[in-house]
Amino acid sequence: MKNPIVRKKNPNSRSTRIRRIMWNRMFPHRQDALQVAFSVAIGVFIGVAPTLGVALILTVVVCAAFKLPKVPGVVASFVANPVTQFGFFYPVGYMIGKKFIDVEKINFDFLEQIEGLSFKNFIQVITNLLDNASGHLLAFMVGIMILAFVFALIFFILAYFVVSYRKNKRIKVKNSYIRSLITEDQELIREAKQKGKTFHMHIYPFKALRPVIKENAKDISALPYDVMNRREAAEMAKDLPHSYLRVTRSEIEFEENVDPYSSDVYLRAKENLDKMIQEGVIAHEEKDSLYVYRQTMEGREQYGLVCCVPAKDYFHKIIKKHELTRADKEEDRLRHILATNANTGPVFLTYRDQGQFDLYGVVRSREPLYDFVTEADGFGHTVWKIDDDSEIEAIVKSFNEVPVSYIADGHHRSAAGARASGFRAENNPNNTGEEEYNRFLTILFPSTQLKIMDYNRVLKTWNGHSPDTLLQALDSVFHISKIDSMASPSKQNQVHLYLDAQWYLCEFKDKHLKNLSPVNSLDVDLLQKLVLEPVFGIKDPRTSHDIDFVGGIRGLEELEKRVDSKECSCAFAMHPTTIDQLMEIADAGEIMPPKSTWFEPKLRDGLLVHTLDD
Repeated sequence: MKNPIVRKKNPNSRSTRIRRIMWNRMFPHRQDALQVAFSVAIGVFIGVAPTLGVALILTVVVCAAFKLPKVPGVVASFVANPVTQFGFFYPVGYMIGKKFIDVEKINFDFLEQIEGLSFKNFIQVITNLLDNASGHLLAFMVGIMILAFVFALIFFILAYFVVSYRKNKRIKVKNSYIRSLITEDQELIREAKQKGKTFHMHIYPFKALRPVIKENAKDISALPYDVMNRREAAEMAKDLPHSYLRVTRSEIEFEENVDPYSSDVYLRAKENLDKMIQEGVIAHEEKDSLYVYRQTMEGREQYGLVCCVPAKDYFHKIIKKHELTRADKEEDRLRHILATNANTGPVFLTYRDQGQFDLYGVVRSREPLYDFVTEADGFGHTVWKIDDDSEIEAIVKSFNEVPVSYIADGHHRSAAGARASGFRAENNPNNTGEEEYNRFLTILFPSTQLKIMDYNRVLKTWNGHSPDTLLQALDSVFHISKIDSMASPSKQNQVHLYLDAQWYLCEFKDKHLKNLSPVNSLDVDLLQKLVLEPVFGIKDPRTSHDIDFVGGIRGLEELEKRVDSKECSCAFAMHPTTIDQLMEIADAGEIMPPKSTWFEPKLRDGLLVHTLDD
């Protein structure tokens, strides 16, 4: 006798895929378990209740009113459908109701009344039913609401535990993965070397386009294009005909009604750059070189290696990112690079130093190309050149031991620089990968030398609260105590609140700090999920007009000023994100919340420029 054929369920069948989708949408592991549980309970309750075809609409409205995720509730409402409603919920609900409500026997033909229902006698039939069967209707309503509540409670508990389990399982897997990443990177390098392959950073010297006269470097160089608005840029470039802002923010030379993204603006940037070259204000180096760029701020120094990196490292994730880019800003920088044929500003990268700094740190004993202090902020900027071939070779070789680098600042420049390289390569049928346009400009700083400043939040809305009710709402999130004077939080998981002329120390309660992923453990992420969205109604801080962000360089006085003037309701002073947190998040392939990091001092544009064909 032949063995019977066992038919296995096809994991890719349409019905299986639908069930999988429904399961993932009802119990999403990326959302808060309690919020999902409430959403599911609402969907089940409304679905089971006799809502006469408007269950979906009611579920969406109620979830929106309580600021709960809508999709889990909508999916859960399908637990009650024509088959389960009329085959189970309505009959069972009616029987439950009769246990609580004494009903009289119906003294008319119920089926005959329903069968004869039409537009003409609708009111008459309904009135007859209410007059002669009101007890039965009441029993049905009481029973079905009890049944709806019971099933809502069951699904609430089920949803909470399923989502919590899925979320914790995912976090454990991810955290395990993160802990092994650095070791894994090193292992990959060893294996690659054994097979004659490479898996590491690549850096290149380049012929910098830079100021010719040392004393002019301060007035030519400028802050990055994205740290000021149009009017501020115009004021900074005033009376400075060769300011690099006339290249990076060339719209300042047009009337304010001219679109900063118009073709004329990019053309003017190209014209201004060419004019500076023609007038001998800036010029190219004669040979490929590396550069060391020192920044000094309040006695603290950081040294970066100025070099070029290949666009392929960006696409291959050897250069790791931690932020999303906006399409419009990325497109703007792409058009600027292609118009000027240059990377006019560097990307700020960091890396885990393994002795690389020691190789180029000796340059400090030499005469610098530039050395100046900017009056506006008192920050020092010093640049040295490395043009000795043996030194360059040793430095390049040393970075072959570094597996990855991380974008600290300049995500839009990175994306645009890599895209510009790809565009040029696609338009050259003889592209070899070694052309200058295949690289973009960066400055590499050892992670141990960097300091991230706090990035604080000010709220422009009360969202229906008063100072007293706001503190009551925050009591479920924080341990709150008054502090005597203005101060920054001393450690992670602390936030300082400025409200009604009083500072408060707010410590996140332990229940909110368990089983967190690298991103979820950030104070800015905890504040967003536990306070800004549920208390202030700010779902997307990228687009909300009810929140503003204040970089730590402006001090806590700025927070007091904004609140005391009644411009803002309150302010949150944050503990800075650490550079290790930034790298862990990038290693995990996760994305930081917006406005998580503020680096100072800012790099100066125009000191060293990389052109795509030189």
